[in-house]
Formats: sequence, C-alpha cells, structure tokens
Amino acid sequence: MVKFHDRHLGVVMVVLGAAITGLAMVLPGPITGAHIAYGPGFFPSLLGVATMLAGLALAIRGPQADTDSDASDAEAKGRPRFVAPLLVLGSMLAYVYLSDTVGFLPISLVILVVLLMVGGMRFVSALLLSLATSITIYLLFSKVLMVPLPRGLLQPWAIWL
Repeated sequence: MVKFHDRHLGVVMVVLGAAITGLAMVLPGPITGAHIAYGPGFFPSLLGVATMLAGLALAIRGPQADTDSDASDAEAKGRPRFVAPLLVLGSMLAYVYLSDTVGFLPISLVILVVLLMVGGMRFVSALLLSLATSITIYLLFSKVLMVPLPRGLLQPWAIWL
C-alpha cells in the first residue's frame, strides 16, 4: 500500500498554486482611473504564489517520521484522527451559510475559539486570541482594504463598526 506523505502533498500544493495563479492572471487588470493599482486578480495571485511556496517547502522537507504526533495526540484525547479535519470543513461550511445572518465578527469568534480549543488551547486564551484576531481581520478588510464584511446581528451597531 502506498502512503501519502508530505512530499506528495507538497507536489499537489505546488500544482494547485500554479492553477490558482494561472487563473488569476486572466482576471481583468486595475480599473482605469481608480485610486488603486491592483485589480481583482491581485489577491488570488498572491494566494497562488504563497500556496506554491508552501507546497515547495513541504515537498523539499519530505516525509515526516513514522510517529505522527498529531495522530497520537488525537488518540490520546479519545478522538479519531479525522475529527479535526472534519471540524475545519464544518467551520468553513458554517461560515458560508451563517455569516450573512450572524455576521463576520460573531461567527469568526466562535469558529476560532472552537478550533483553538480542539487544538489544545485553554478557553480563556482561545477566547482572547480569537477576539483579537477577529477584530484585526475585520478592521483590515473593512477599513484598510474596503471590503465589506457581513455585519449580521451587529447591524444595529453598524455606526461603530
């Protein structure tokens, strides 16, 4: 039986990153007369290059040792290995389906707290880190990049957001 090692995953990530970058290149350029020097393909291009670099690093580093610490940690805590990846997938789906109703800040806060606690962080630390991260991301996207994020339940207080 062939094992799927980190080296294989790295190659897949390089190919995926190249595909993302290639598709981003066909997106239109910056709008003429706009005050920004980048178009809709800018961030996907950055994502594609970052994915390729991460995949290359993973492929070069090669397979890990036979003892998988994440697997042994998960089994020691009494949960199967696949619970954490399924939780990440569930978090993404929850964000997609609930963010308009609940809003970015509340849903990202809850998702980050849950994921950090599953990763082994204590509740208070996870809550503080999640709060700081959610607010930072919200401010970065809504105020700096001018990308509106859903306010959801916080709409009545939108004047302060």
